[in-house]
Amino acid sequence: MKDKEITKEADQLLSKSKITVPRVPVLDIAKSLGIKVRLGPLPDDLSGFLVHEKGAVFIGVNSLHPKPRQAFTVAHELGHFHLHPSSNFVDRKLIYFRDSKSASAVDQREIQANQFAADLLMPERFLQRALKGQSVDLEDEDRLSALAKNFGVSIQALMFRLLNLNLAQQRNK
Repeated sequence: MKDKEITKEADQLLSKSKITVPRVPVLDIAKSLGIKVRLGPLPDDLSGFLVHEKGAVFIGVNSLHPKPRQAFTVAHELGHFHLHPSSNFVDRKLIYFRDSKSASAVDQREIQANQFAADLLMPERFLQRALKGQSVDLEDEDRLSALAKNFGVSIQALMFRLLNLNLAQQRNK
């Protein structure tokens, strides 16, 4: 699946859910799709999982991780649900906390689920509207913090997203 198709899938889910502003309520989206989300303590390297069992779909999320990471985990698992139907996934160290396998871009399905999550939580049009046509200086910690809080994501996830969309700049030292 190509990047634009993944973005389109995330946009369609946002439209179907009538979401037009950040913070994207991923738990509500999962519930509307009939997916049961369970939060509980898991090993630190386990972010979450998606399981199809006896006609039901479950997303498990590590409750010991920070709230922004939990939201990204749910969005990532929703990506698997949409992009890789009927498959089960156990995801260790999701985006930005990659192991050697994911860093080497070996598992295309994980890369796709990460993109879906970023597209869902930080749609380009939402970011452009929040930025009012200006790029973000990656050294402006206050602005990055405020944006990340508004979108309900980590600063690190936001920075990657801004860079991927060419909406960030970095001062020369």
